[in-house]
Amino acid sequence: MNAMKKKISLLLILLVILLPIPCHGESEITPYSEMEYSRPDLAWMQTVLDDACSLAEGNDTQTILDGVYAFYDAYDWFYTCYSLADIRYSANLKDKYWAAENEFCLSSAAQVDQMLDDLYYALAESPARKALEREYFGEGFFTAYDGDYVWADELLDLMADESALISRYYSQSNYSANPITNLLFHRDDQLAQTLVDLITVRNEIAAYCGYDSYADYANDYYYYRDFAPAQLDDYLEEIREELVPLYREYWSLSADLEESDEVETLAFLRSAAEKMGGTIRDAFQLLEDAGLYDIGYGDNKYNSSFEVYLPYYYEPFIFLNPSLTVYDHLSFAHEFGHFVNDYASYGSYVGTDVSEIFSQGMEYMVLCYGEDTEALTIAKLSDSLCTFVEQACFARFEQEMYRLEYPSIVTLCALYQSIAQEYGFDAVGFDPMEFVTITHFYTNPMYLSSYIISNDAALQLYQMELENPGTGLACLNENLDTQEPYFLAFLEEAGLISPFAPGRLQEISATFESAFAEAGVDTSPVPGLIGEENASF
Repeated sequence: MNAMKKKISLLLILLVILLPIPCHGESEITPYSEMEYSRPDLAWMQTVLDDACSLAEGNDTQTILDGVYAFYDAYDWFYTCYSLADIRYSANLKDKYWAAENEFCLSSAAQVDQMLDDLYYALAESPARKALEREYFGEGFFTAYDGDYVWADELLDLMADESALISRYYSQSNYSANPITNLLFHRDDQLAQTLVDLITVRNEIAAYCGYDSYADYANDYYYYRDFAPAQLDDYLEEIREELVPLYREYWSLSADLEESDEVETLAFLRSAAEKMGGTIRDAFQLLEDAGLYDIGYGDNKYNSSFEVYLPYYYEPFIFLNPSLTVYDHLSFAHEFGHFVNDYASYGSYVGTDVSEIFSQGMEYMVLCYGEDTEALTIAKLSDSLCTFVEQACFARFEQEMYRLEYPSIVTLCALYQSIAQEYGFDAVGFDPMEFVTITHFYTNPMYLSSYIISNDAALQLYQMELENPGTGLACLNENLDTQEPYFLAFLEEAGLISPFAPGRLQEISATFESAFAEAGVDTSPVPGLIGEENASF
């Protein structure tokens, strides 16, 4: 990793938390309904930063850290307000006030991250640098801040362009669920063009920062990935060879589920959490007592589901766009897995690949501890098979679309059709334009492979639980507060097998086939489209 790459990566890899964090029993609970939002004052943040940088010119480490703490507080406040704006805008995409606030925060994020980087540059030049590294930051922390400055105006302008395109996507996505509106107003074409524009500007960002490809840049900037891109390429191809035949037969098993409303979904997870006990039970108690969730139906809700941590309040929050079927039990459990991880670690700083083990692992655990889960278990196993194949298809498409010499709506459609057919989507009746329904392509680039490899690890927890009840849950519990950011390193630490291990995909295929055969499931196809209609983060 060259110096510029290391500086960019380090900004997101390590935001050192030096302030003492209160125990859950000692901290004051703030109900979501009482959480305040105010548009972040960037001028005030700059003043706090300037004061901290001035203090860094001295020798007294405690005085310097007082300035660091003050800026960390301001940084946490910004991202808390950003998340609150995002939650409230997502609840109603036609709300103009929250649309404006969310856009302001989104467009300001790069500037705020630049401020944090500026602080570290100042600390790197401090006379107390060695003492700060020795006593607080760790040896060699400031090495990445020696030499060239990363945040040139050109890079900030490119990031501003990217933020504007993401805002455009949000405004367009409110209409994409209505096929008549799409036809009349060409919404799918507009969404596709926005993706084309994002590909262009993101490739420019990667090139500016010295990367050979956008995939390399995203893996370095956004994720902790301790495996080579070529290793992932081979894995995606192996999924195509090993699991697509099974997918063609069993993809429809998660369709036609019973209806479920918000009350039933909440009750299902409450019961499962009570049985799992410990930290999981305590986290659910916080979620319910403080109202840290929005899982009800809304006509204008953002068509996705996610969990965020609100650092100013030391509390997580779950947003769910429900399907109003029992599948919501799994979607809620998925986000609750993230919630528990954040609850246990006071805001997890692990990589996305590790984080998704807890969310998908929680889906499997509720099959073992929830009420009346026989039908849900078959739906989950079918969904798990779909996760491997569909997300592999989407991940492959995403990698290839950033390699297009001339990205356009036509070339994207042709590319998607070619790859989707290779991964069995012709058995489903896919639309060559359906890639516009994949939220992650717009808001979380190169995220999708996290679902695939973490699904393998989560499935291992389920297999452990079936073979020896309590062991899968114990493994999940023991690692909820992990500080290991890297995926393969975490698996080794937790005693789990790498998804890249020889023969692992064959073992997974046999597990699915055996479970479906044992349940005597009907594999008759049902009509429908495969798409990410309710994405979970």
